[in-house]
Amino acid sequence: MEVSLLTEKPMHAADSQIWIRMQQYFPEVIGRLKRDFLPEYKNPCFLEGNRTRCLPYFYLGGAPKCGTTDLWFNLLRHPRVFNNIVKEPHFLKNIPKTYSGTEKYLNHFDTFAKWVSGDPYGAAKSVVGDGSASTLWANYDIVKKAGIQTEGEIPFVFADVIHAIHPKAKVIFILRDPTNRTISDYFLFSRDKSPTHFHAKVVQKIEWFEQCLRSRSLKSCANVLGSRDIPRLGISVYIAHIREWLRVFPKDQVLILRTEDWHYHEDTNLLQDVFKFLDIEALPESNLQPIKKKETLNEIKSKQITQRQSNKHGDILPKTRQLLDEFYAPYNEQLATFLKDKRFLWNT
Repeated sequence: MEVSLLTEKPMHAADSQIWIRMQQYFPEVIGRLKRDFLPEYKNPCFLEGNRTRCLPYFYLGGAPKCGTTDLWFNLLRHPRVFNNIVKEPHFLKNIPKTYSGTEKYLNHFDTFAKWVSGDPYGAAKSVVGDGSASTLWANYDIVKKAGIQTEGEIPFVFADVIHAIHPKAKVIFILRDPTNRTISDYFLFSRDKSPTHFHAKVVQKIEWFEQCLRSRSLKSCANVLGSRDIPRLGISVYIAHIREWLRVFPKDQVLILRTEDWHYHEDTNLLQDVFKFLDIEALPESNLQPIKKKETLNEIKSKQITQRQSNKHGDILPKTRQLLDEFYAPYNEQLATFLKDKRFLWNT
């Protein structure tokens, strides 16, 4: 299975002004978590006094209804990926400015830290991840947390923060057809789930987005629109988010997958590609058989939600889907061009 793993150098290094601003707004995070990691471990761990503390080796992000949950639990099947951990701590979405907030995040990985420090030889090659889907897109939240006025441009994003504390981090994103993702997101989170209400909200959000672009950048408009009210159109303007990650991280540290390739083809080769990207050995074929035989968690949930909403409200209006397809088409084209991968056109 072909995946979007690019090997060129990043477009730009994180500039000094971004670094200064992050230190200004989040001194606790940058000051406490930026460390020299212990060389005996594959995972980034450091000593704080006599206590071993660890950060994630990899981050798995995406968007609501893109399949991060199913991919996460399949990654945990690998014996080298620590599985006794909650998927989404949302540390960056709720980024702290205090010692206690940073301590809470470190404590999230405490079980892993105790395990590797107690078995330095057997566990030295093991890794732990952060599966918070919001890592991709919820940049507006860290801006609000910092108390920064959002009338102008967003000064820094999650990618800058993660790169500051762990520049060798591995980052995985899984993206779904943006129209289908927006529809699923609406039916899952909206209180009023009628087709006519959805259409009216889509029209309203598109008008707002176009108005925003007259005075602000795509990055700024996508992040603000992505975090406010359903339907969150800006989350699915993937180019605005992916471009920021590849501004900061080398492209061989960022792996970009499509939901369709994982969910609908039951492609265990793709899972092996992810393990290769994480620099851990492939799983034996016997370990992959249960994956091939089952429906994914999100497929089952999506079918249940779709059937429930269809029975109650009817299908969405054809003109709504057309409107969303037309809205996302130019951004899909930008993403496909940027990644040099036509699969991200989603046939638009």
